[in-house]
Amino acid sequence: MLAIEAVSLSSPVEWRLPPSKSHLIRWLAIISQSDQEVLLSFEGEPGADAISMSNCMGAMGSKVLEHEDGWLVRGMSGTRIETVLQCGNSGTTANFLTAIAACRDGVTTLDGDSSLRSRHSAELCSTLEQMGCSVDSERLPRNVSGGILCYDVQHDWSRTSQGLSALMVASPGFSDVLRVSLSGEPVSSGYWMLTREICVLCGSKMVIEDGHAVLPPWDIEIPERVEIPAEESLRPIAMLLSRLHGVNFEAGFEDTGIGINETILAIESGMNDIHLGEASDIISPLAAMMAIGDGGRITGISHARGKESDRISKTVEVLNCFDLSLQEIDDELHIPGGQIPRKPKRAVETHSDHRLAMTAMALASKCGGVICEPEICSVSDPGFIPRLLGLGD
Repeated sequence: MLAIEAVSLSSPVEWRLPPSKSHLIRWLAIISQSDQEVLLSFEGEPGADAISMSNCMGAMGSKVLEHEDGWLVRGMSGTRIETVLQCGNSGTTANFLTAIAACRDGVTTLDGDSSLRSRHSAELCSTLEQMGCSVDSERLPRNVSGGILCYDVQHDWSRTSQGLSALMVASPGFSDVLRVSLSGEPVSSGYWMLTREICVLCGSKMVIEDGHAVLPPWDIEIPERVEIPAEESLRPIAMLLSRLHGVNFEAGFEDTGIGINETILAIESGMNDIHLGEASDIISPLAAMMAIGDGGRITGISHARGKESDRISKTVEVLNCFDLSLQEIDDELHIPGGQIPRKPKRAVETHSDHRLAMTAMALASKCGGVICEPEICSVSDPGFIPRLLGLGD
């Protein structure tokens, strides 16, 4: 647990964001299937999710070396995996490596921490089984037996786009063109679009349109140097801190292609009816901003129930601890405005969810509070706690 004292600020704060874990994990997954050497250039310290992917790459024979500009990565394709791939808290790592393992001979075992074990990948596992692979569990630990027999399948992307991204990342290992019929309304499209952008840059001719994905095998050709942007999805935490303290938290601005930019612009313009179908990751700080601001409604968030926590109900729970009221109505949040956060009477549970933890700690920086599992924020931002505790120094 971490006790946070309220601080008073009077001048702008430089708030550096960590490198994007979404970009790092995707690039690492592609490089691991090649024999190339690539410099992943970034500023700041990568989060634990990216470290988990890096460690798994090491278990698969690749090398990730620290470099003054970031990480120097040396791929090693085709290496037999003889150890359990420990994915930590990273669902993206587990899903990408599950799909990559399906293209390899033998059995690959994947595992993760208790939070990751509680999440399922039913849609991806179902599609891989249609392809002829053996996947013994929708949850971790999971054994995957490679061997693709069928290249005409269906895939449900209405809960998460991560399954499609996993198939896209694994497509260099296909022996034929995979044709995927996509069912349901897509969510978080920015993430699969980012995956496609990276794959196409490295040589893929994949096409995703009109409810179908065509994923041919391809030879990987990666630039020698890749610039990794900052973690755009954490910018709303800086925005929340700015509104709590009445000073600007300068986090910079860059549209990194994950579909959050338009939502951030809508928040900044003062809109109070926000649809998060493409940006459910930011539900918790957005709800807090609405509560201390003019209020509003958040819609399009049903898929947020399948995150590290049920991020709809747990956002309500965390904000209630700070005496901020909001209503969960079906898959929407209705939030009255003009509220003032107050110091919680008890320690605030964060349910092993890094975004809930950072939202809770941001609120505590204004009114004080004790936060459980603060270390979980290192999943995406290992420097968050030192920066927060350094406010006012």
